[in-house]
Amino acid sequence: MSRDKLRFALIGCGRIAYRHVEAIRANPHAEIAAVCDLEPNRARILADPCGVPAYRDYRQMLSRETIDVVSILTPSGMHAEHALEIVTRYRKHTLIEKPFCLFVPDGERLIQEARTARVHVFVAHQNRCNRAVSMLKQSIDTGRLGRIALATVRLRWSRGRDYYRRDPWRGTWALDGGVLTNQAIHHIDILRWLCGEVESVSAVTATRLVDIEVEDTACAWVRFAHGGLGIIEATTAVRPLNCDLEASISLIAEHGTAIVEGPAVNRLAVWTLDHAIDKDACSENPPNVYGFGHNAIIDNIVEVILHNGRPLVSGEDALASVRLLSALYRSAELGGREVFLKDRPISAKLGVFDESSTHLANLYRTHIVLDDRASC
Repeated sequence: MSRDKLRFALIGCGRIAYRHVEAIRANPHAEIAAVCDLEPNRARILADPCGVPAYRDYRQMLSRETIDVVSILTPSGMHAEHALEIVTRYRKHTLIEKPFCLFVPDGERLIQEARTARVHVFVAHQNRCNRAVSMLKQSIDTGRLGRIALATVRLRWSRGRDYYRRDPWRGTWALDGGVLTNQAIHHIDILRWLCGEVESVSAVTATRLVDIEVEDTACAWVRFAHGGLGIIEATTAVRPLNCDLEASISLIAEHGTAIVEGPAVNRLAVWTLDHAIDKDACSENPPNVYGFGHNAIIDNIVEVILHNGRPLVSGEDALASVRLLSALYRSAELGGREVFLKDRPISAKLGVFDESSTHLANLYRTHIVLDDRASC
């Protein structure tokens, strides 16, 4: 590639799109080329300050504009389908907001098609880039923490009826998923990224305080391949509303204990290893639960495409977390029975289309609908 700037196009102009714009504009080797959304006003509000065109139809956008990377910020259940078209028809690199996909076979196909097209698929698991989380990863990889006995992730956020009424896809099995998929996938991904691959899981879920298809509360235990154990606690049933209390991970290990807290897994709260550490230097204070990690994601994309770097979060890596997610749901569908990852369990509900959800998905196939919360 002879140009020294990557041109990004955004499909979906909801709240998370603004974070992507900030991160792209912060990198001197990246720029916004165009944006697209079914709601023309939303697209123009995002496009006008950037001085770029706004589209309602992403196919028209891609046929007219010179684009290097397409950021897919659409409903979760459409990520794989949209990405497949971008990769196979237009042969563009893609950045997909979490989750990578809902239905595991869709993700497998997307990875294979990207290899064939010789393009990269990146996934926005930006919380891996938090200072405290990165420090934990380094401490594990270098052996400073030693063997992990117990790893716990806890998500205590608040989502109410109005949140799910914003768009018809919210709270559905086919296009959204529940708290495990839509909010806790970041923390499930961090758990696997830090502690290694999972051997088996047992999960239970409940829908307690909102009238939706999917769960607003879930609990699970995890057995890692190395023998350590894990706990997942996730809920969006915190009340009163608009009160995101906690997104944390704790590691109890051979040489000490580490706990990262805060609404966005952003603050090192406990560090008991003998080696002293500046907890403030390992902490951040982001303005919202999105954190600052999108900047690192965009920087990495530039490094990979322009300088042959290594992806921070590849499609294969993200799919491993979706496999874990699917296993959690399968266990819950089986009444909490232990399921083993080696058996490649797939949820019978997540990302599966029936007659009504297929009709809903058709609204998203040619045009891009408004998504004012593509992430979290």
